[in-house]
Amino acid sequence: MKDTKPPKESASSRAYRKAEATPVITAPALKELAETALAVLKRDGAKSEGGANPGDSTWRLATSTPEGVAFDISCTGPDLPTAVPAETAHPTIIPAERPWTGVYRLAVGAPLVALDIYWREDAPLRIMSFSRGDWEDGLRVMAAYT
Repeated sequence: MKDTKPPKESASSRAYRKAEATPVITAPALKELAETALAVLKRDGAKSEGGANPGDSTWRLATSTPEGVAFDISCTGPDLPTAVPAETAHPTIIPAERPWTGVYRLAVGAPLVALDIYWREDAPLRIMSFSRGDWEDGLRVMAAYT
């Protein structure tokens, strides 16, 4: 029987196991998309009272691009922020911090949920769901409308 060697370690596999390297920098693409969605909500979203926490409001926009891509964007929190944290919680520490509740939640459906994040001002961002795709361009096109 042929002797096999274990796979070589890579920088990414070592970084994932070393949770002390947390928090990590929020990926520029995710930060840009989240802040674009917040800007679209600020301009076109409808505010309603109520949310996950007492005193929360929810901003929501259901629309579609000229190409027909349906978007459902919502943000819940005490106010509508203009930015998201520059740091992201490392996946290995999230289970250890239960129960953790975010003050803000931003979700973008295009039409399925493509981006879902939670955060507090005093803590790194938590990514619940993030899927790359054509919806990114559609969101940018919506933001460019005046």
